Amino acid sequence: MQNKVTIWKLNEETAEVRRDQLAAELGKSRTFAELCLKRGLDTKEAVDSFITPSLDLIGDPFLFHDMEKAVERIMAAVSGSEKITIYGDYDADGVTSTAILYEAIELLGGQVDYFIPNRFKEGYGPNIEAFDLLIDSGTQLIVTVDNGVSGHEAISHARSRGVDVIVSDHHECPEVLPEAYAIIHPRHPEKHYSTPDLSGAGVSMKLAHALLGENPTEFLELAAIGTIADLVSLTGENRAIAYYGLNVLKQTQRLGLIALMQSGNIKPEAVNEETVGFQLAPPINAVGRLGDASVVVDLLTTFDEEKAFKLSKEILSKNDERKAIVETITKEALIMAEEKKDQAMMVLAQKNWHEGVLGIVASKITEKFHKPVLVLTINEAEDKVKGSGRSIDGFNLYECVNAFRDKLQSFGGHEMACGLSLDRSYLSEFSVEVNRKAEALSDSLKSEKIFRIETAIEWTEIDTQVVEEINLLRPFGQDNPKPLVKIAAVHPENTKKIGANQTHFKATLQRDDKQLDMIAFNRAQWSDILKSSPEIDIIGYLSINEWNGFRKVQLQALDYKSREPLVIDQRKSVIQEEMFKTSNVHFIFFQKAVARKWIPRIDAESTHQVAARETELKALPSGIPVIIVDTPENVEDFKTIYETYQAHPLYLYFHSPHEYYLKGMPKKHHFQKLYKWLMKKQEVVLSKDTKQMVRNMNLDKDTLKFMLMVFLENEFVTMEDGKLSLVSNPSKKQLEDTLTYKKRLKQIEAEEVLVYSSFKELLAYLKK
Repeated sequence: MQNKVTIWKLNEETAEVRRDQLAAELGKSRTFAELCLKRGLDTKEAVDSFITPSLDLIGDPFLFHDMEKAVERIMAAVSGSEKITIYGDYDADGVTSTAILYEAIELLGGQVDYFIPNRFKEGYGPNIEAFDLLIDSGTQLIVTVDNGVSGHEAISHARSRGVDVIVSDHHECPEVLPEAYAIIHPRHPEKHYSTPDLSGAGVSMKLAHALLGENPTEFLELAAIGTIADLVSLTGENRAIAYYGLNVLKQTQRLGLIALMQSGNIKPEAVNEETVGFQLAPPINAVGRLGDASVVVDLLTTFDEEKAFKLSKEILSKNDERKAIVETITKEALIMAEEKKDQAMMVLAQKNWHEGVLGIVASKITEKFHKPVLVLTINEAEDKVKGSGRSIDGFNLYECVNAFRDKLQSFGGHEMACGLSLDRSYLSEFSVEVNRKAEALSDSLKSEKIFRIETAIEWTEIDTQVVEEINLLRPFGQDNPKPLVKIAAVHPENTKKIGANQTHFKATLQRDDKQLDMIAFNRAQWSDILKSSPEIDIIGYLSINEWNGFRKVQLQALDYKSREPLVIDQRKSVIQEEMFKTSNVHFIFFQKAVARKWIPRIDAESTHQVAARETELKALPSGIPVIIVDTPENVEDFKTIYETYQAHPLYLYFHSPHEYYLKGMPKKHHFQKLYKWLMKKQEVVLSKDTKQMVRNMNLDKDTLKFMLMVFLENEFVTMEDGKLSLVSNPSKKQLEDTLTYKKRLKQIEAEEVLVYSSFKELLAYLKK
């Protein structure tokens, strides 16, 4: 049910005169010019240099603090045949960082190896036991990549054993740096590099650049994967790395990447930042989430084609395993989340959840409920709880959980995500305390999801050319977002659910004899809502869909807002109890018997009302869905409801327990037959004679009751103490003139119009 209110924020409009002027200078659309101006690109030269960034943006590596010192030490190790070990990390940024520096030192002729810590054994960053293992096996120089800046203890330990450690990292610098031989960091407190937000792979490539004496373009594809996967700012040098790295990736000669793309059905020529983010990085990350990520570095650095395909299939298999684990845990976590959805922060903990995927699960729960979430696994053997958290815009998760740092065994993260572990005995208390803290921090937090729209695109301007222009701004990412566009006043037609599990939604947007294909992933619920083809505003991302040589624009929709009443057809013959468990909706009943049965089962967060002509209808908050449970006895009663609540989504169930329309109105001969039977009986005791009356008349009990009520109103019979008696010589009256008869006609009409008409006919009636 579509009952979540969303907020659309349109980025500040640009000056039309300047926009049109820039569009003319560029020979491009007004939409493209507006997107450029919003990125601070206000001249043709600025636009051209952004569209095609210069390789010169990849700056001098010796502008890093300690770079000369690090290069001298590595070169000395190479010339002295010292064993060098690259100490990496298990995510996509970490393994690409490792592969870059490993190959660079190998090119220099160094005796080099690599070590990727296991998430579950060594954990993230320098580890004393791991360092000891490396030193015992002959390592004389350790170079960390994508980690190390917080590894004080292990680095000091290595130093005490006479082994130097060079740190190359990009994570937050602690107040006190470790006692490493050299620290290569873009935000080194003694000297910031010109691009302070390089990825780990970017920093690794800078070190390789300094070692080799030239920009190692053969490493650009690896650096691009790490840069895109680690979600760093895609501007300046990072943009150049991603832009040129993707170009290299399209024609890569690296056997491991060729095998991974072929095995994953990825077309190299179609590779872009989304390919990396959604198809390459997930399987690479999956290996480290479930076990030993060294195989990924093996894949990236191998020169053996057979080995490359073997490893790529192993990696993709791990990703399938990861997906299955995520799906299972997410189902279980969603059930728990439903019970805690009213809390400011949801803490979900369960025994034996796989800790390697809890961050992914937390993201899914956060997306669904738009609340900060901690997803934790309980390890009974170690009496320990460990997991990950994800947040929403405006809520500082790090600040919230950091308030309990003294009581946690480990904790780290930032505003939007965190990782933590705690003693099992503290879990219950922690859940209560952190939720209380979250409530205090989220007092002013909007519970609505916010969509930041970059531009409202004119319907007439949407074509393949404008999408191609937008794509000139690729690669999209942090600080260069994929433009979220708003399209106004369109009608969805040909609506349908699609996908193996019918979880996605497809439609054609229509206006002024022009059509646009639209798809919305995981929005199957839109099908019931939009099949009435209301006029809507819709937001999403524009792309070009190519099929059988045809190129068509397609909108990947994220949200919509209706410009007219939303009417959702849910008419069913039986009421299902599940519908009353929906929260934040308003239920309307017309029939008191139906209301008495179902009102006790309504969710505590929802409201209800039995509609009666003498009762004033409740005022509702904006956007709250209204559910019409049953059928009124008069179409006019629903008309009042419709006029009052047409600004709200209206879900029409129209349960009709009496089935007046199907039973129809008894014919004149039925009344005659009943009257004759009553004459014969003279006196009828309803408690005793009703069954005989039903058998004799071959009509149902409700219809007979109606006919007797008509007789009573016309004074053909009298009723006293459950006994029915004929009136002798009654005055002649028409059955059709009785209020009871007229009321039944209205009941039949209400069901005919509201229950048994087609949805198209019902919509036409409502609009009329």
